[in-house]
Amino acid sequence: MRENLEPPPFSGTVPGRSRPFAGRRLGQRLWQFASDLFGINPDTNIDPQERGKDIRLACGLGFPVVVFFAIFNLVNDYLLLGVMEAASAFIFLPPAYEMSRKERMLLPSEIMVMLCATVIYTVLYHLGGIEGTGIYWIFSMPFIAFFVTGQQRGWLWSLVILSLLLLITPFSGFSSVQLDHFELAMFFYVVIAASFNMLRIRFETKLDRQVKENTVVAQAYLEKLQFLAIHDEHTGLPNREGIIALLAEEMRRDQDGDATLVVVYLKLVRVVELLNIIGPEQGNLLFSQIVKNLKNMVQSNGHAGRLGRDEFVFFFRSHAKLDDGGWLASRLGEGFECMLDSQTFNIEYQAGICAFKGEAKAEDLLRKTEQAMLAARSCQRDFFVYDEDDDRKFIYHHLLFGKLREALQRNHLEMYYQPKVELATGVPIGAEALARWNDSEVGPVSPALFIPVAEQSGLIIPLTRWAITTAVAQCAEWRASGLDLGISINISARNLADPGLISHLENMADTFRVPPERITIELTEGVFLDISKKATTLIHRMHEKGFRVSIDDYGTGYSSLAYIKGLPVSELKIDQCFVRGIMESRSDAMIVRSTIEMARRLGMSVVAEGVEEAGIVAQLHGFGCSVGQGYHFGRPMPGRVFLEWAEATCGEVRGAA
Repeated sequence: MRENLEPPPFSGTVPGRSRPFAGRRLGQRLWQFASDLFGINPDTNIDPQERGKDIRLACGLGFPVVVFFAIFNLVNDYLLLGVMEAASAFIFLPPAYEMSRKERMLLPSEIMVMLCATVIYTVLYHLGGIEGTGIYWIFSMPFIAFFVTGQQRGWLWSLVILSLLLLITPFSGFSSVQLDHFELAMFFYVVIAASFNMLRIRFETKLDRQVKENTVVAQAYLEKLQFLAIHDEHTGLPNREGIIALLAEEMRRDQDGDATLVVVYLKLVRVVELLNIIGPEQGNLLFSQIVKNLKNMVQSNGHAGRLGRDEFVFFFRSHAKLDDGGWLASRLGEGFECMLDSQTFNIEYQAGICAFKGEAKAEDLLRKTEQAMLAARSCQRDFFVYDEDDDRKFIYHHLLFGKLREALQRNHLEMYYQPKVELATGVPIGAEALARWNDSEVGPVSPALFIPVAEQSGLIIPLTRWAITTAVAQCAEWRASGLDLGISINISARNLADPGLISHLENMADTFRVPPERITIELTEGVFLDISKKATTLIHRMHEKGFRVSIDDYGTGYSSLAYIKGLPVSELKIDQCFVRGIMESRSDAMIVRSTIEMARRLGMSVVAEGVEEAGIVAQLHGFGCSVGQGYHFGRPMPGRVFLEWAEATCGEVRGAA
């Protein structure tokens, strides 16, 4: 077997030499202790500012104590001792206190404090005090010396005072044994005071070091927090607060000739889905390339920032015309091309653009730019330039959110009804329920405005519930008056996701005793073009419960009946844009006629919208259309007015017969 000739790892000791190493470490520790104890180590030097505080503390505490004992000794007939103590306190301590405030006067103030202590202690040693008790107070001398003067000079002052005590004649009441023990005790107290002061300095030094280290860490955290307050954590770009500050600064600058300050708000398309696929690490690389592209684009002529996960903003000065998207495409291209693992990703975008036109606040300019981006998204365009008229529409649109909620809560909406008439006889067979809103502040609000607001805000559910309840109740009232009328109610595509829609329809039909077959639910053609399985199930349930389903505005989407082949649709309503032109347009007439024929073959009744003259009635009847709806028969009207109209119309028809 081959021997392992590699040396063993070094263990930190050498065989046979562990004792010298241990002795060296012991010697180093003893030298460290001695250098700290005698003030040789520079680390034992107290900071000048701290020395000044120590001197003022000694003066502040010592002055009242000395004055108190001076008075005490004077009262007890120790006049010389009391006078010497008082004189020392008033001569040395107040000036030392004031002088310690200046760094260059620290040494003189220190000397004055120690001279005060030296005079008092020598007098106590010589005169003894009351029954010789003054000797006990001399033991505090080394503590004061080290506290006031520091570790090195503390030894010097202690030796000076001890030498003076040896030279001065002691109080006659002291025995030789007392003096011997006093001298030994003084030496012991000097060592104790030096050790205590050394530990104090070590503690203060360690505490000061830790405070400084923690301060550095805290300062680093503070700087990081200050940075993150105005910057994005992942890209380092300014965030909303940061970009607003930069934009405000740019707005305050004078414009460079005819160059316009342009702000662009970018929304990256489908980047969130891409990030979920490639993961966070690759996502960071992707964003780093996007940031690089943005920085290269604005260069030194502007700034870029990140406002959200997939939203960026940048601004710069440009001479280009904003309504020409070529300049934006030339800067950004059709998208951001990024390389990840040798694979190219093209990140598309939608942009809102706004030019600075004297706005007072950067927030307003940024808001307008973001609004333009939202407009670009809503109309599926690559970019959209902000317009003041669009701004007013945008504000009005969002103002309606709160007003519509309040109108629903306070029952400020009304229901109007437009007649549906049998073309062959002219007899009304029902009505379409149409919501109307007359706001007390803005006046009448068109359904074309508040219905989209309801769909976007989630208010479409309570609005539809209100419409069903109101319309079915009105239908019941008509039927109670002897008119066999049905009611048609429009619902939104979002209502097909309402699990309580069917039960609400059933409850209203049962409550007001209206047969389900006299209630028609109208859905626009667009609902059927991208219908979900859940919505299909709901439509089938409506049919099973007896309710009729109608396709409203047929012809405005894909004019084909293929997408409703498997749905239980009872009625088809031809959009008025075709019906109005059948008298003049041969193509409109052909479209309407063929639609009627296909619907009838599929077993559906047909309602023609937009019937506005008698000639259209006759032609529709000739095409085989059974029901018409339009201004020729009647405009939308309140429920009671509709009842009067229906009764009068039925009477006229009976009279004519």
